[in-house]
Order: sequence, then C-alpha cells, then structure tokens
Amino acid sequence: MHERLHLHPVLRPLTMRRPQMAGYLGAVRALYGFVIPMEPRLGDEAAGRAARAPLLAADLRCLTSEGDGSSSEPPLAEELPELASPAARLGCRWVLDGSAQGGRAMLGHLQRSLGVGPDRGAAYFASAAVDLAAERLSLRDHLERHVTTEETCREAVEAAEATFAALERWLDQLHRPSRTPDHDQRPHASGPGA
Repeated sequence: MHERLHLHPVLRPLTMRRPQMAGYLGAVRALYGFVIPMEPRLGDEAAGRAARAPLLAADLRCLTSEGDGSSSEPPLAEELPELASPAARLGCRWVLDGSAQGGRAMLGHLQRSLGVGPDRGAAYFASAAVDLAAERLSLRDHLERHVTTEETCREAVEAAEATFAALERWLDQLHRPSRTPDHDQRPHASGPGA
C-alpha cells in the first residue's frame, strides 16, 4: 500500500522527473487535508513529536500568495481510522512520522526542480525546525512502553494499515473527477414540443 501511494496521481508530482508547480501544490493541499484532522487524533502518543499541520499551513500560504487561484481552504478528510488505544495511536504516528523521513528524502529534488525550500513552500518536506532523530527516539520510547504484547503489536500494525488505507481513500476521493447528475448529461431536446 505504501508503494502504491508513491505512484498515486495526486502524490506522483512529488517524484516526477520534471514536476510542475500545480501538481506540487495539489499534493501539498491533499496532505494538508489529511494531516490536519489526523494529528489531533494522536492524543498523548504525540508527546515528543512536532506538529506538521503548521508546516503545511505555512507552505500553502507561501504557495498561494503567488496568485495561482488555489487560495481557498483545502477540504479535510473525514473518513479516518479509529484509534482507540495507545498502540493504535502509535501505529498511526509511525505512518505520519515516516512521511517526514520520506519528505526530507524528496526535498533536494523539489528544491532543484521547483525552486521551493524550507522557507519557500516546502517547510513540510524539509521538516523545518523538527529534530527527526529526537522524534525517532521518542517514538521508540512510546513503542517500548505501549506495544509490548502480541495484541498491542497487532493493534499498532492494524492502525498503521488503516492510516495508509484512509490516506489512499482520501487521495482517490480528491482524484475522482466531479460528476454531474445523469439528468444534466442528457442531450437537450430541440424542435417542436420540446
């Protein structure tokens, strides 16, 4: 599922050889729409982790200040996984934190091809002012305290899978073209009596 997400049409502009700014902005808006409602769900298991939502908000402000017409507030994902236990919340955190590692790996390419940077629309991908090494240690500490049995391990893994699945559904929802009702697609009648 993780590999499939890298190729998803909404996120694909991040790794394309020659990305376009419109595709990049679409990916940032999609991530914003997912991260904003997900981060608060981490609860106490977010301790030791910097929020990414402010980074995405800063990126959107920077990118949309250039007048590309996409300054409206992005929609937010609603179909999110249940995270009923500390282990489940840690499984979700593992996914969200892992995206920060991937973002830093993509940053150089995005800087070279689009001219973005930590203070120019790529704070999220740079994990600007975030100590990722310290966050990894914090996550490991939480895992060692809360994911200690076969059951809690299963809860964490299932929550990680559910987070990936929710992100994929969200991206699919954004990618689907809007449809008009069938009655709007019928040809208009013409001629007498029409």
